[in-house]
Amino acid sequence: MKKNFVKEKITDGIPVFGTWNTLGSPMVTEVMAHAGFDFLIIDLEHGPFVLSEIHKYVNACESYSCSPLVRVPGKHDWMIQQALDQGAHGVILPGIETSQDVRDFVEAVKFKPQGHRGFTPHTKAGGFTNINAETYPLEANDLTLVGVIIESVVGLNNLDSILDVEGLDIVYFGAYDLSLELSSPGDVFGKELIEMISLGISKTIKAGKCAGGFVPQSIEKTKFVMDLGIKFVTYNVDSAILYNSIDNFLKLLPERTK
Repeated sequence: MKKNFVKEKITDGIPVFGTWNTLGSPMVTEVMAHAGFDFLIIDLEHGPFVLSEIHKYVNACESYSCSPLVRVPGKHDWMIQQALDQGAHGVILPGIETSQDVRDFVEAVKFKPQGHRGFTPHTKAGGFTNINAETYPLEANDLTLVGVIIESVVGLNNLDSILDVEGLDIVYFGAYDLSLELSSPGDVFGKELIEMISLGISKTIKAGKCAGGFVPQSIEKTKFVMDLGIKFVTYNVDSAILYNSIDNFLKLLPERTK
């Protein structure tokens, strides 16, 4: 990895736009990268991806200056290792509730002295050679993006200590899971939830981190979440983008509405 396109932008305070990549098709990934997204999140938690093929999605993104990020389903060090060795620009970890969760995660992502990630330069991420073995670990530590997802009230209550952890870049607020905790599943723009997440966003920005959250599915909702302070914008989900495009078209056909 010579550049981390999305990390460069958020470090400069520039909003970035991407989506959740769930369909398990490198061609779908390439279409979305080519269309202009800044990042795509390869979703190993909810998508039918094969871990040994992550490099295909990395290639599909990097060809168009789009950063491939991987959401792992849990803090499985070996899985984080695989995603990064195959060239992912960063890893997103869901279910974070404590500062210790974050510290453990950062250590899994980073090489020594910041962490304990296993080291071999003979990977896609290392350029398949040990020519740059002396400089590669430090460069990888600097370039790799670390993001966590807060999706419980416990996590929100511990946000202050979570934000104190060094090496954390993005805090993403999982509105869907939080809506479940508030007994209003799917009501991701409800007043109570907005108030809770807005406070979290303010704290995240004050701590010098980038905030993400929600899954806006329109320009209006995208502007709404950006006005809250979100600069890591996950616009929609690949499956919904495809489905809604067809569904909306068919609904406009007179022959289909008779």
